[in-house]
Amino acid sequence: MSTPHSPAGVTESLHIGLFAHLADHRGAVEQTYLDYLDLFVHAEGLGVGSAWVRQFHLAKPDAGRLGGLPSPFVFLGALAARTSTLRLGTAAITLPLEQVLRVAEDAAVLDALSGGRVELGLANGGQPQTASAFGIPHIGDRTQSRRAYLEAVDRLAAALRGEAVTVDGEVIAPARPDLADRIWHATLTAQSAYETGQRGEGVLIGTTQVVPAEAYHRGLAEGAVPRLGLSTWIFPGRTREEALAQAEEGLIAKWQWARDFLPQADSTAQIAERLNLHYGTADDIAASIATHPAFAHTTQIQLQLDGLYRSLEQQKDALELFTSDVAPALNAAIRREVAA
Repeated sequence: MSTPHSPAGVTESLHIGLFAHLADHRGAVEQTYLDYLDLFVHAEGLGVGSAWVRQFHLAKPDAGRLGGLPSPFVFLGALAARTSTLRLGTAAITLPLEQVLRVAEDAAVLDALSGGRVELGLANGGQPQTASAFGIPHIGDRTQSRRAYLEAVDRLAAALRGEAVTVDGEVIAPARPDLADRIWHATLTAQSAYETGQRGEGVLIGTTQVVPAEAYHRGLAEGAVPRLGLSTWIFPGRTREEALAQAEEGLIAKWQWARDFLPQADSTAQIAERLNLHYGTADDIAASIATHPAFAHTTQIQLQLDGLYRSLEQQKDALELFTSDVAPALNAAIRREVAA
């Protein structure tokens, strides 16, 4: 997947996207939204090809969870009005917590207004208490949950293609058949990654996930074009030691969330490794990303600038470093691998 244009600093062989949780706040939640709109617009000016936002439902302020972004289509609609080439990605809509036809309609309207720029990332899951709050039955059995999810994805894709959704032959308006070919899945297991490949859809791999990229590629039909987005968390510094020291407070806070499902870590450096943080100089960051098990199969780097940064300007500086220095080094690594 190549970038739609190639300003200085962004290469064409590896698509660069910018990913945001919008759940780590330096101030009010509202200011986080505005800061990321600003950052995404800045990213387009640097030649970044896509913006990806995660969906978070509900908040628990007394436990320190102030909330994230519950309505990605609303946010991306505001971003569409501020940009002209940036792809607009959801990473991901938790489909079991949604009404399938409403997702299809919202995605279709955004795609129409943005000139066909939507990338529709979907995910299974959702906490039981969240489902209950929305009045949606929670499916506890994993096999049944997976089957129900894929059936919902198929209904969504059929609606986007303009197939009838009522016995009277009514269809969604506008239909967006091409958008049905831009569906991605956030996957947690090798089996779901393999099934995503079989379906010919894109796969999204998170920073702390261990889904083998090979499983996705095994599932792809011969001649199918792979779409593998790798979420990549970075923190630059003049040295690795300096970067790690500056990131320590944020890393430890993040570890409180991740420690229950990741291997034990006994130092800040081990925490950074468990969380797949790439840090240090541009060369350090590029070398670290290139050793990630999924990198050889990656078609799109989805850069994360969450959590560790003290200001919007610091995030912009990191983004500029990545596009000007890290991305070219990664593409050089790809060319060396191909030549070998």
